[in-house]
Amino acid sequence: MEFRIEKHEAIRVMGVSAPLDKDIEKAFEGAEALWLKVLFEGAPQDAEGNPLETGPLCDELNAAVNCKYPDGSTTKYNGFFGIETEHDNGGDYIIAVASPMPESGNLTECVIPAHTWAIFKGNNFFAEEYNNAESATNLEERLYSEWLPTSGYEIADNINVHFILPTTDLENVPFEIWLPVKKADMAIG
Repeated sequence: MEFRIEKHEAIRVMGVSAPLDKDIEKAFEGAEALWLKVLFEGAPQDAEGNPLETGPLCDELNAAVNCKYPDGSTTKYNGFFGIETEHDNGGDYIIAVASPMPESGNLTECVIPAHTWAIFKGNNFFAEEYNNAESATNLEERLYSEWLPTSGYEIADNINVHFILPTTDLENVPFEIWLPVKKADMAIG
């Protein structure tokens, strides 16, 4: 499995959140519902009810990611974050963008903590088929069952980050899974 290890300082993001259910299937459904809300709620629709463009919440997030920092720069994180916090205890799922914009409208501030991250690439974030090897769900399961036990790393925090890269092709959305890691303690004895 290809991956890279990167250290990132804390990342201030602006976004929307929904509580996560402790049940993994219900949590997945809740995160999926939040993505649909962010991407398409309130968008104009065709005669069959399919959205013709993104909705106002997605537009608000796009405006936030394009907001300039005080030094005139733009974010190096040009994409959407899907952030899962404290899943085992319920937690939240947050859809956000890195931005210096102040809280306003529907968007609230959150911080992705500074960590060393193991980062894995995928090519179809919104894949509906569970067996699709490119789906985020399948890749994440493989990370925990195949990569983590033999990697020499252990999970460092109860946060899981998906970084969705910009694209106009919603059938093949490129993404990254960021796992907060630290070197595993090697027990001797």
